[in-house]
Amino acid sequence: MKRLFPALSCRAGLLMLAALATLAALPCTARADTADISAEYRTLHVGTCPEDRAKAVEPRNTCAKAELLFVQIPKMPWLDRLLAQSAILPMFSEVLGKKRLPPLAPDEVVKTRYLELLKTLIRRERPAKIDFSASLMGCDENNRAQETNRPRPEFFGPLLQLCLTHTLSREGEAHPDGPSGGSIVIDTDKRKILTFGDLILPGREKALETLQRAAFRATLKTRDDMTEAAIEEHLATPPFAFHLGKNWRIAKDGLIFGYGMYEIGPRTFGRPEIFISRHELEGIVRPDILTHIP
Repeated sequence: MKRLFPALSCRAGLLMLAALATLAALPCTARADTADISAEYRTLHVGTCPEDRAKAVEPRNTCAKAELLFVQIPKMPWLDRLLAQSAILPMFSEVLGKKRLPPLAPDEVVKTRYLELLKTLIRRERPAKIDFSASLMGCDENNRAQETNRPRPEFFGPLLQLCLTHTLSREGEAHPDGPSGGSIVIDTDKRKILTFGDLILPGREKALETLQRAAFRATLKTRDDMTEAAIEEHLATPPFAFHLGKNWRIAKDGLIFGYGMYEIGPRTFGRPEIFISRHELEGIVRPDILTHIP
């Protein structure tokens, strides 16, 4: 012991070894909580915005606007890069009409890349007016209402849940596509975004689709203009024929499966969501996911 710690007593050396052993036993993955979240809201403008048009000398002056709510988790820097590569950059790629965007450079700051993409979007859309917004935050409705303030993350054990949404509209569009996006569940222990394959037990897709179909049929029954015959036709007839929903998120006592606008219904349906209770999901969803449902 004196060879290892010549300036310490034997007892002090033992205490130091015990402390080092305790530190070594701590998990490597740093967990974030509300205090670790910082939100930054950026808006970029090009041209004359709508509120200034009445004062504009040139009536053809237009405005392009893009907004982005960027959420950072300082204690989990790997998460920013994971989300950028797996969710945010593909979303921008969709909006920009490209199949693939260049990957992040090794030392590239994620926030810098986001702002570059916003500027690219605005430059490409000139002179037509566009409104673009994107946000990444917790999926809870109360949390969404605070998106411009301080959004909170949603943790379910080691699982971190966020919702990514983006909207792009152009001046003159009678029926813009509306918001797109979906929920993202990250296993902070494994440092990966969980896919539908990580959620469901092998061979249980049909059983889950049956539950989803029954839940959606019950929702359609609440609409005054939907008879039984109309419901069955809606469920089976393209372009809104019902199909298995694979975008999922954790909710109280179960899971919510989300669909995009126009995916299983017309614009008046918005973005449908289907709730399936925890007890119905037993034997369908992996137990290690079920155990984290509050």
